[in-house]
Amino acid sequence: MTPSIKVNILGEEFPVKVNTDQEEYIKEVVQYVIDKMEEAKILTKENSTKRIAVLAALNITAEFLKRDKSYKDNISDIEKILGDIEL
Repeated sequence: MTPSIKVNILGEEFPVKVNTDQEEYIKEVVQYVIDKMEEAKILTKENSTKRIAVLAALNITAEFLKRDKSYKDNISDIEKILGDIEL
C-alpha cells in the first residue's frame, strides 16, 4: 500500500499518495501549488476555491509552456551549432 501525506490547500485537506523516496519532492510540488493558489487569491481577490484553482492551473501551465518552448529553442540552437561545426 502506497503511503500518503495530508496537505492543506486553502483550508481544505487532501491526502496525497507518495512513494517513500519521493516524499520531499511531493512536498515541494504541493508547496508550489499552494504558493500559486495563494498568489492567484491575493492578485484577484477571489474567494471561490474552484476559481482560484483554475487560475493557478492556468498560471502554472503558462509557466510550463514558456519554459518548454525555451528548452526546445535551446535544443534547436545547440543542434544547429553542432551541425555548423560538423562533429
